[in-house]
Amino acid sequence: MTTKRRNILTLISAILFTATAAFASEEIDIGTDAGAFMKIPIGAPRAQALGNTGVSNTEGAESLFINPAGIAASHMREISFSHMSWFQDYSGNNLAYLHPFQTNKWVFGANVSYSSIDNFDNRDSEGVPMNDDIIVKHGYITLSLAREFFMERLLVGGSVKGVLEDNYVKEYKNVVFDAGAILRIGRRLSLGLSSLNMSGGKEIVQLQRAGASLRFNSYITVNVEHKSYSDRDSIIASGVEVSLPEELLQVGKVSLRAGYSPSDDLGKNRDDKTLDTLGMQEMAGWSFGLGLYSAQALGYGVGLDYTFVPSGALGKISQVAVRFQF
Repeated sequence: MTTKRRNILTLISAILFTATAAFASEEIDIGTDAGAFMKIPIGAPRAQALGNTGVSNTEGAESLFINPAGIAASHMREISFSHMSWFQDYSGNNLAYLHPFQTNKWVFGANVSYSSIDNFDNRDSEGVPMNDDIIVKHGYITLSLAREFFMERLLVGGSVKGVLEDNYVKEYKNVVFDAGAILRIGRRLSLGLSSLNMSGGKEIVQLQRAGASLRFNSYITVNVEHKSYSDRDSIIASGVEVSLPEELLQVGKVSLRAGYSPSDDLGKNRDDKTLDTLGMQEMAGWSFGLGLYSAQALGYGVGLDYTFVPSGALGKISQVAVRFQF
């Protein structure tokens, strides 16, 4: 075996061992971990619409949130920006950039994510509103590096993140790590594995993902994924994407998405007119999305993704993202 091949196999083994070792931990320490906002899929609208799945077939800049190995499939530079509206005036923005090095098959990725709460309802122990300004801010910066092997059959990658969580009464600053791999078996089946927010302690909620993606044909793709959190029980989520390829429409690719991730009963919403019109006042766990992409617009790749998540009495979540490939 050549030295080059031994080095490649050593790199692959190290990344897979790191990710699978994290899966071996079954300890759940509910309510003690910080960084819960790291579970919110800001910057990953496609995955969010698919029940927050995609570890096995994520692509582009949103891979930085799900599985850093996914950026290794990028052949063009990419810039993406997303905005998410969460519950109770909590919102977040994400800016990401990918840069492939064509000469050696490596891809570099980076993102900046920032979230905050506006109009925080601050009350004293008697329930009387207080005038103190409450500032809650969360954010992180990611640097990632990934590479493809064996004609893009195997993708591996890793990330380092600097995380800030300021909850007004306490501030956390941490450095955590991600690792992941994607194995493509033929043209239809992909397997994925990632371990996110790894650190020496439990300051940040850690997440392990393992899943499969089956592409039935050019139009239908189904994801199934197991997610294990350090602060709650494991869940199995799924999603389906129906796409009309750009070759068929001539003007762009259109994708319709839906997914399900198990959720508690969140009650019935009585305030949101959109949920009332759609008959989704009591719906929770489901997610829906739309994707548009064209490789011909102005000579660049241009994509738009939108996700809508009804969440019972809590209201609705929405996220929109635009991306440019050049």
